[in-house]
Amino acid sequence: MPFDPKDPRHLVIALGLSALGGAMVVQSHHEEAAKSQAERDDPGGCAWLCDLIWNLLDNWEPEDCDSEDEYTDSLVDFLRVSLDDVEAPNDGRRIRVAKRVRTEVGIPDVRIDDRLVLELKVGPHEGEKDRLIGQCCKYSVEWVTWAVVIDMDEDKREELIELLGRKSLHYIEVIPFDDADEDDYEDDEFDDDEN
Repeated sequence: MPFDPKDPRHLVIALGLSALGGAMVVQSHHEEAAKSQAERDDPGGCAWLCDLIWNLLDNWEPEDCDSEDEYTDSLVDFLRVSLDDVEAPNDGRRIRVAKRVRTEVGIPDVRIDDRLVLELKVGPHEGEKDRLIGQCCKYSVEWVTWAVVIDMDEDKREELIELLGRKSLHYIEVIPFDDADEDDYEDDEFDDDEN
């Protein structure tokens, strides 16, 4: 059937396709605009580093610490040891892990190879959660940014993720750690040994 501009069905289809194409361009622009400067400068290097750190975080087992500072020290020590023999694929240099170094946009808890920032919060109350969002939002302009939340109630964590999504900050990963689950598991093992 040839296109007839007087046929209202064809006009609706043409407008729909035009709107869909426009929406895809806008979405692509938003996704590009949401990328950090580090991702724009070296997309492959950032992806490689993020995969590496994501896998390493699976192996981090923080001991019960008394403060956010102690958890940060534990994580930094773990990452430095884990990355000791790892070299960047492009240039063979070692991966640097910096703790609380002042930058133009603030003082992130952990900065890895000037590409990835980890911001830690332990059982954050509402004010700390708001502060976490603000910090991550600022850091995400320069670096890929992840929020590491320790002992945060699952419902509150879901609320945080939902809020980030509603504000188009879905690219900020929220990575939970819960010492209570590990302690419960260890207590269960101990109980089984007694029987």
